[in-house]
Amino acid sequence: MPYDDPDATDPMTLHGVIVETDTDAAMLDMAECFVEEYIRSGFDEEKIFKMFQTQGYAGPFLAYQTLGEDVIRNLIAELLPLWGGRNIKTAQSPSATGHISLPVLDS
Repeated sequence: MPYDDPDATDPMTLHGVIVETDTDAAMLDMAECFVEEYIRSGFDEEKIFKMFQTQGYAGPFLAYQTLGEDVIRNLIAELLPLWGGRNIKTAQSPSATGHISLPVLDS
């Protein structure tokens, strides 16, 4: 198969999709996915909320602008007990030797 000619049956090729955002329900679903991802990555409530307030995070920021602060805070509070509290370990900053600690591999 040629390099620039992707196989249409390859499940690893990127495919764009259209997401209906005419209603707040679609935006709420998107925000819920972001919150779940950040919780499962080990972020706390305030760090997640800060991401929604930061313009550099385009999706979460759009949800924050559309849904408002109260909805985002309530969503985080609702999902945190479901996905949080699993003692998730994240990568640590590089040490003086330049090595990055991955605690998940230490267990």
